[in-house]
Amino acid sequence: MIVDIENAVLDRIQSANDGRLGYRIATLETYGGEFDDEISQVVRQLPGVWVVYAGGGKPAPYGASKTRWRMPATFVVMVGARSVRSEPFSRRGLEVAGQVREVGAYRMLEDCRRLLLNQDFGLPIARFEPGSVKTLYNLTMNGLALSAFAQEWHTAFIVEPDAAADGDWLRIGINYHLVPDDGKPDASDLVTLNP
Repeated sequence: MIVDIENAVLDRIQSANDGRLGYRIATLETYGGEFDDEISQVVRQLPGVWVVYAGGGKPAPYGASKTRWRMPATFVVMVGARSVRSEPFSRRGLEVAGQVREVGAYRMLEDCRRLLLNQDFGLPIARFEPGSVKTLYNLTMNGLALSAFAQEWHTAFIVEPDAAADGDWLRIGINYHLVPDDGKPDASDLVTLNP
């Protein structure tokens, strides 16, 4: 389910990356530690959006059967923009006559928020709810300014036991062998237990 949700988030953002946003996202992928690596490498990938599963809260029983569990899950969407002008432009961007000349991280954050808010992506999950926003970077390096923010998104999904596995545990097969035993069962029973 986690991979399905990550892919659905990427697909949803990619669907708007056709010019409707007013700018083009250069990098749109799952997060693999890009902001932990050499930051000068990340600057080349901007504007960019990364998605990652960040863990979840304590699962809780779901329903009366006590065999199904509601699994809270948190995903993080990171956005980053750069500017050759200055650090404020990497955050705020530059628009002239309603046209985006240089996208800022604030605009990207808002656009992703509008695209993801209350979405379930057609999956059996709780609708996406926004969480906290954190600043990752606001800096200038080698004449380029970089701003990056991370937005948490909360959802949940239900996990239940594999029905086939349940059936195996709720039935017992018994083979009867008469003496002298020829290695083949002389009779068999399949007993179904009540859960």
